Amino acid sequence: MIKTIFSVGSFLLISLSSPGQNFGFESQGPPDNSSFPQFDYATIDGDSVSSKDLADKIVIVNIWFVGCSGCKQEEPYLRKVTELYQNDEDIVFLGFCMTKPERIKRYLKKNGEIGYKNISLGREEVKEKFGVVLSPTHFLIKNGVLMGKLTAPIIPELKTLDWFEDEIRKLKN
Repeated sequence: MIKTIFSVGSFLLISLSSPGQNFGFESQGPPDNSSFPQFDYATIDGDSVSSKDLADKIVIVNIWFVGCSGCKQEEPYLRKVTELYQNDEDIVFLGFCMTKPERIKRYLKKNGEIGYKNISLGREEVKEKFGVVLSPTHFLIKNGVLMGKLTAPIIPELKTLDWFEDEIRKLKN
């Protein structure tokens, strides 16, 4: 197992990886190659989103919150990736945001959309249902199965942007 420690501003990231596994906090979220937890939510815009409706899709989930420095740092790169796939009906980008809906809306109005459908969830629900306590955390899901995960900002400096783009391309093939 390779252990790498990165310091990004005041954010300390410990990355664990070994052949055949993704890097990131292995304790965050369900195990790779397991069924992703079922969900049925409404976006902050009132649209219904359920795991059953997305069962045959590639679903990219970003768990974040307003005020998260790593989440803010990755926004331009997430925007770039979502723009690449904006016309691809097989890929859905979901933001599970641990912030109240009105605050999310104000934040996105001020800072711009990044191409994710955002859902407001409480921290306890995110912890209990998805096993996540650190943000940003990203899940890559195909046909309801967790194929990859990362707890770190998606930014070029950490090479996580390359990893993220490569993993999405792999899921498409």
